[in-house]
Amino acid sequence: MTEPLDRRRACAALRAAGVNDRLYSVEGVHEPTAPLPDFHFLRLRAGMWETGLFERGEYAVTARFPASDEPAACRELLRLLLPGDT
Repeated sequence: MTEPLDRRRACAALRAAGVNDRLYSVEGVHEPTAPLPDFHFLRLRAGMWETGLFERGEYAVTARFPASDEPAACRELLRLLLPGDT
């Protein structure tokens, strides 16, 4: 993507790539009604964007980004879900 990435564009890219929408949750944009037991996430906590994997009932944060750097957090989510494309 050449334009600045935000949560809506990241979700659009995941949909366009055919990623099952139950495999990820993006705070405020895409929260599936029936997520899989394990899913990737992007959420805002304590002024930081967090990405990682919800697994066995626990959020495992793998990366944090300042609230001002939503594009970097979105790129990380895409990297997790589209590993061959980044």
